[in-house]
Parts: sequence; structure tokens; C-alpha cells
Amino acid sequence: MSALLLQSIRSLVSVTDDQWQRIEAATVQRSFKKDEFISRDGEINRFTNFIESGSLRVFHIDSDGQERVIQLGVRGWWASDFASFTNQQPGLLHVQALEPTELRSFSYEAVNRLFEEVPVFERFYRLLIQRAYAAFQNRVLQNLGMDAEQRYLQFRQLYPDLNDQIFQKHVASYLGISAEFLSKIKKRVYELDKQQKRATKPS
Repeated sequence: MSALLLQSIRSLVSVTDDQWQRIEAATVQRSFKKDEFISRDGEINRFTNFIESGSLRVFHIDSDGQERVIQLGVRGWWASDFASFTNQQPGLLHVQALEPTELRSFSYEAVNRLFEEVPVFERFYRLLIQRAYAAFQNRVLQNLGMDAEQRYLQFRQLYPDLNDQIFQKHVASYLGISAEFLSKIKKRVYELDKQQKRATKPS
């Protein structure tokens, strides 16, 4: 039984034990080694993925050969090339494991079958996509209205697990800056944190 997946679903909708058993039976357990690709640019993504352990990144390689991280994911998160999965057309993104990673995946056919047979799953999936789209819009607005340090502070506040677990170069790419510049920002933020702690420490 995947208690973590059940927790994710029940965070958005209520499901009975029978509904949960039918949902879980539709999943496929998949394991990936560090740096192994889960799906690639140009392929049709057949699965939507829930991360049971490990971490991954979703990224695009631009015309200059630069990698642009679109999404990061850790334990308890959903991640895939959603556009390719939804439209069943060749995608523009790579999905890669950053460490040994275990997924609970739903195939395109399984998702659509569950929509028919377990309607509450369709409501869950709709709410999941709506939240992901809202988060994406917020990220676009942050990139437009915040400088690099502000974006990092916001990222650290919203995603402390990502900040601690994901390699700095991937966090930097997600934030749209170089790893060297992120290192300077983190050093400055660390020094400011130390100053604030000293200022508030009882004498």
C-alpha cells in the first residue's frame, strides 16, 4: 500500500477504501537510477508520476544548448511532462532522476479509465492540475517582478525541502541564474541570517 500517495489524494478529495483500492490497482511502480531519464524531449510521455522517494528535474534544452529547469520534484510531489501526457504528442521536455528514485505512475489509459470508473479521481486530478497551473503563473510573476535574491528567498521559504535536497546547479537553473551567482546570494543571505540571530539573541 502506498500511504504517501493516499495522503496526496486525500489532501484534495475524500475517497472510500474501495475507491482507493481501485486507484492504487491502476498504478505502476517504476524505479530509476541516478541520472536515468524518465522521459525525453521528442517522446510521447505515457505516464504521470508521483514521487515515492528520490528526486527529479523537468528541463528543456534551448537552441543554444543551455538547460532550463522548468520543475523540480521530491518525495510526495507529482512531476512529468504534463503537456505531452495530456495531449499524447511528442514533448519538449526531459524528465530525469537526480538520485535513485521510486515512482508510482499512472498510464494515460489508466487515468482515463479511472475518470470513468472512479469519478472522484477526475476531481482530484483536475484540482491537482489547477494548483500546478496557479503555481506556474505565480512563478512567472515572481520572475518578472523580483530580483535574483528575492526569487531565492521566496524559493527557500516555499520549498525548504528542495533548497536542502537538490543540487545547487539545478536550483540555480530553476531560478534563472548561474550556479556561481546563486552561491554568492546564499553566502550573503547566510551572513544576514547570522547578523539577525545575533541582534535578537538575549544579552
